[in-house]
Amino acid sequence: MPNDTPVVCLVCGDTSPSLRYQITRFQVLECRACRQIYLDPLADEQEIHDLFAELYATGGGSVPELKSYYGFCYDDSPSNPLVQLYESWLDKIEARHETGRILDVGSGTGLFLAIAKRRGWDVYGIDGSVEATDYALEHFGLDLWIGEFEDFKSRGERFDVITGWDIIEHSRDPVSLLKAMRDCLSPNGSVVLSTPDQHSVLDVLAGAFYRLTGGRSTRALEKFYIEQHFLYFTGATLGQAFERAGLSVHSIEPEVTDLRRLTLNPVMRLILVAMFAVAKQTGLENRILAMASRNDADPSLDRMEA
Repeated sequence: MPNDTPVVCLVCGDTSPSLRYQITRFQVLECRACRQIYLDPLADEQEIHDLFAELYATGGGSVPELKSYYGFCYDDSPSNPLVQLYESWLDKIEARHETGRILDVGSGTGLFLAIAKRRGWDVYGIDGSVEATDYALEHFGLDLWIGEFEDFKSRGERFDVITGWDIIEHSRDPVSLLKAMRDCLSPNGSVVLSTPDQHSVLDVLAGAFYRLTGGRSTRALEKFYIEQHFLYFTGATLGQAFERAGLSVHSIEPEVTDLRRLTLNPVMRLILVAMFAVAKQTGLENRILAMASRNDADPSLDRMEA
């Protein structure tokens, strides 16, 4: 690793990472201080914008298996596996909260909010994609905010629940993002996030193959570590990020990707079915669902924000 330009951990700011994997387009690093996994170098803002525009429009991108993944964001039929996932997440949210004001950060096409609205929530959303928010208005009747969350935060509104489905891994400053979410919560409100779990069967097996080949074979790793994901959390590192932001963790639950959403040949589908079955038995699931609330009992947060 070059020594002339310090590589800074996006969570704790430490500048002494260890190299975990060297992949074609970037390095996968591990922070020695907080154990956070992150990429270097990071793709620039325009690259990420263009990539998501392509993903929403065509399903194209660096991972062919994701070709159909974003297509489910447009279909609100009960048979859609993404609709079923959102319903299950709302079940968990409603086990803790009565229906009230809910804000979805990175709301995309508005599918989650359309489902929440049907269930009685007063829904709000923000997304940076004009195309996605236009779709939300045209197909679901949702008038979502277009822009950055920091700009939305300045409105001073408060919400009972703030959700972020697959957004924190795209953040260049995740603790600031979580603090902004915390500041927008009503008393007893919750932040609910989903994100890939770095400590998964996918990393374990792909990493083992990488080491067995002396670092020459990176193909399997490149299915998991992708340029639009700057950060890869575990339950432990996500919990630390919550705590740094003044949020108290209620639950961090393991999940696995619904394979119906992926473009897979029959052999690969069978392999992943077997891998995910093993993952559920060994605690190596590939996704995290986390819920946390304001930690107003910590006076240091007031000093930090002053």
